[in-house]
Amino acid sequence: MQAVWIIRTSTADEQAGRRGVLVFAAGWAGSDELVRHLVRPNDGWDLLCLFDYRTQPSETEKEELINLLRPYRQRRLAAWSFGVWAAERIFGGVSAATTKEEGRFWDEALAIGGTPAPIDDLYGIPRRAFDVTVRSIGGTGTGKFLERMCGTPDVLREYYRHRSTRPLEEIYDELVALRRQAEAAETGGGEPAKGFWTEAIVGGRDAIFPPANLERYWSEAEVTVVRYPEMPHYPFGEPALCARMIR
Repeated sequence: MQAVWIIRTSTADEQAGRRGVLVFAAGWAGSDELVRHLVRPNDGWDLLCLFDYRTQPSETEKEELINLLRPYRQRRLAAWSFGVWAAERIFGGVSAATTKEEGRFWDEALAIGGTPAPIDDLYGIPRRAFDVTVRSIGGTGTGKFLERMCGTPDVLREYYRHRSTRPLEEIYDELVALRRQAEAAETGGGEPAKGFWTEAIVGGRDAIFPPANLERYWSEAEVTVVRYPEMPHYPFGEPALCARMIR
């Protein structure tokens, strides 16, 4: 995993005095380039982007990251697509409440267009569809996938304005690694983090994670669902959602 600070204060004292931090967990093939345009550098918030899940952080690395976030007065998490699965694996240990005095670790945790069961016929991307995507990207690249992800030419153009420039070989390796890791987590058992997510965002035109599967998972998890009927899988063409993440 890579972690890139887009805005970060220089000392612990300055960090503690700032209003808060937004952690964005990008989806597969993502990078910090996807969210740099959301930055408002004078609003008192720091911004950290997580991406590239070819490897998962060790327990020591997770604890170091959590300790970097603790001094902030407010902490928000926004995770997109496969980033929902990754964020729960990284931060699930701090869950909804740490201590009675400290309260919730995350003031807000938004799951956008994804679930903690990312490759699943009922709760995520259907297995057959995921396998087809792996073969397609391994053969002809990302073109068809991006068209489905964005839904319309206008949104596709918006994506290309802020796209990740990671090489195809690297993101293909990440896709294969995500399948392997997700399958290993599934066979390894374990319950989802209870009370971790505060809201789930579902796009009505999502052609990657079927909206019905998203609705099913979050309904059963008893997490509030917020629907954007016209939103495809790519969320950054939805101004109301972008404004909400950085408010």
